[in-house]
Amino acid sequence: MKIGVHCFPLKADIGGMKQYFHTLFGELLARDRANEYVFFYQEKNAEELARLPERWRENAVRLDKPRELKRHLRGLDLYFSPFIVLKPRPLPLPTVVMVPDNQEVFFPDFFPPEKHYNRAWHFRGSARMADRVLTLSEFSKNALAEHYALPREKISVAHLCAAPCFFEAEALARRPEVPLPGRPFLFYPANRWRHKNHDGLLRALRLLADKGRAVDLVLTGHDVPNGYPARQKAGEYGVGGRVYSVGYVDEAELAWLYRNAAMTVFPSLFEGFGLPLVEAMAAGCPVAASNAGSIPEVGGDAVESFDPRDPAAIAGAVERLLDDPSLRAERVERGRQRARDFSPQRLAEIHLRAFAEAREAYRPWRYAWNALAYGPWHAWSTARKYPGLKAR
Repeated sequence: MKIGVHCFPLKADIGGMKQYFHTLFGELLARDRANEYVFFYQEKNAEELARLPERWRENAVRLDKPRELKRHLRGLDLYFSPFIVLKPRPLPLPTVVMVPDNQEVFFPDFFPPEKHYNRAWHFRGSARMADRVLTLSEFSKNALAEHYALPREKISVAHLCAAPCFFEAEALARRPEVPLPGRPFLFYPANRWRHKNHDGLLRALRLLADKGRAVDLVLTGHDVPNGYPARQKAGEYGVGGRVYSVGYVDEAELAWLYRNAAMTVFPSLFEGFGLPLVEAMAAGCPVAASNAGSIPEVGGDAVESFDPRDPAAIAGAVERLLDDPSLRAERVERGRQRARDFSPQRLAEIHLRAFAEAREAYRPWRYAWNALAYGPWHAWSTARKYPGLKAR
């Protein structure tokens, strides 16, 4: 097959989806010789695409504007969007889209009205119009089937995996050139999205301090629009001096943080997958993690679980791992084994199967249906639900 790939959203700061893209296409370009891949991109995507095997350049098409893509569809057997939005849509050929989650239906208060409109317009519309939908966990598959009214057989689960470097973290590790605690620390890699629950972790840190436990916390990631003000809240809770925010780090620096942390603490309220869990386990870092969303599916019995809505429960899990060396060792050993359950080969295989299923399932009349019936109805019903707003 000749497979077109929508690359326009690819950039350095999109977190787990960037890692997913690089892992998937690093594997496909290295091993899949049965298919050709045509990467549609803009200049802003070139730096990230250059990290792929050189084969990506063979059929790449650079565009000034996304709408120019329609002129290059001739000869494609399938079109794939790895970044949630199937754009343009509908298309007169088999299509596949990756939709990692639909968090908006679980935590509507975390999203302003314009975000709800965009998700309703793009996420739901893309999932309904595509011939196959990929997602990151059984948890997300169930949620998409229920809330987007998708047939379950249309959805394939492709678990993410840690980059191979994290299995060799000790050799790769490089200390970040920023101030860090002198003693073992807790580590939480996450942008300051509200669902990441930095507040629960900071409150747990306060509870530990009240018990006389001097525990430091290192955060990676960035502040985000309408996100959680971690620095301000740490000061309010009286733990500002124990919180180190180091921003963006590369893989070698991230490996160092996993290797030198007392544990990774992952208090998220919602995850479609939770890639840092697998990275930490691969690197040999014990993990204390929330029991919400897909996290139990990913962590299994390799993590120390807690209720993320209860700061005392978070603090308790941290204390158990700090105080019990045998428990730490057990979690590390199980974690290394668990991390190997997720692999680039498996990720690629599931995508190739979904591509083949989409091509087999495609019927030309569905394009006409989407273009003339479902598409206009979806636009009308979404605009009616969110009057005065426009999708971007």
